[in-house]
Amino acid sequence: MSDRFSFPPIRAIRVVAPAGPVNGDDLDAGMELLRRQGFAVEEAPHVRDRERYLAGPDHARLEDLQQALDDPAVDAVWFARGGYGTTRLLSYLSGERLARRPKVLLGYSDATALFAWASRFAGVRCVYAPSLQELSREGVCVLDSLWSALADQPWAIPASGPGHAEGPFPVAGGCLTLCSVSVGTSWEPEVSGRWLFLEDVGEPLYRIDRMLTHLAQAGWFKQVGGVLLGGFTGLGEGECYDEVSARVRELMGASRPLVTNLPVGHLKGKYTLPMGDGASWSGETQTLCVGS
Repeated sequence: MSDRFSFPPIRAIRVVAPAGPVNGDDLDAGMELLRRQGFAVEEAPHVRDRERYLAGPDHARLEDLQQALDDPAVDAVWFARGGYGTTRLLSYLSGERLARRPKVLLGYSDATALFAWASRFAGVRCVYAPSLQELSREGVCVLDSLWSALADQPWAIPASGPGHAEGPFPVAGGCLTLCSVSVGTSWEPEVSGRWLFLEDVGEPLYRIDRMLTHLAQAGWFKQVGGVLLGGFTGLGEGECYDEVSARVRELMGASRPLVTNLPVGHLKGKYTLPMGDGASWSGETQTLCVGS
């Protein structure tokens, strides 16, 4: 993925569900919100399918995703929701047409897997954004940051960190669980000299520690320019966010910046974070500056 790529305005959005099953009412409300903003939005044929914990069988989800990536009339491909299932499709995806006509990919959580896969194709822009079915839910998303991302305009995200400027570094990573299982695969992301962004939900501290340790043993923390720590919600009883950040600091050492309390991921009031683009940390203003 290039560190910066100039995109024409986003007009046509295709909604896909490569992972978990979708709430139809929330999906309708999210698409209507985008249409009111002037976007042409259509859903892939199998978005509302369901097969246990998946949005339909693998072949149907794969077909929808591949067609969305291939269609030259589609400017952006947006995950209806996260969950699990995208990694089951990656070995069968083709990026030939995507490489010829790059797109913007939007989503979070399980979308981390697709972002890692897509990072090999120059010009593809990945945006860690709310799932489409969340957009109309009260208080879930800071929509101004999302509109800035879709308009390719800069914005700032509040956070906590050291009192000096760092970057700009490109951003890699995503959901910790998906980052951990990418190690050793052909779509393991490039993290050298980048901000490593991590977040997750519903994981007790010992499992977070295990995954972080796995990334450290794979060399990730030796390579990164710094770490952006997003939301870690749903920890075990008596556990707290500061314990997560302390373990990250222990693994990465003291020489590189660690930015914490970044409101991105599985939490309310979430901001949108562009992946691949350069991001600069200002300790003076306690903000991460992203976008153009």
